[in-house]
Amino acid sequence: MKKLRTTLLPVLFILSISAFGQKDSTNTKEPWVAPPQADELTNPFVGDKEALKKGRVIYTSECVVCHGANGDAVTNVAKNLQQKPKNFTMEDFQKQTDGAIFYKLSEGRGLMQPFKTMLSEEEIWSVIEYVKYLARDDE
Repeated sequence: MKKLRTTLLPVLFILSISAFGQKDSTNTKEPWVAPPQADELTNPFVGDKEALKKGRVIYTSECVVCHGANGDAVTNVAKNLQQKPKNFTMEDFQKQTDGAIFYKLSEGRGLMQPFKTMLSEEEIWSVIEYVKYLARDDE
């Protein structure tokens, strides 16, 4: 049953995109820039190994289908999307402030849902800790 669920969910996701289209009131072709005040937010969990573990669990549950297990956005779902998910391992993503990423995860854009309705602030910071970890060379 679990195998069926993990196989079926990405298919249903793609079908729902096809059925409803990929239109959104937000212009997702423009670069996504968080407002300047977002840069002032600081991640209270930097270097916290428990937050990293929690972030990995949430990422695996909520983000992998589009952004991939390694954060490189190479997935079967991603290849079928008009607007490609962000590759978290790229320098342009990694050089953003944690506050800017927090804003984007919280608010969502296009097909990416606003996680502020699903996750606590602590959980969002934990996910940020994990996606920053994905590009590290020292682990």
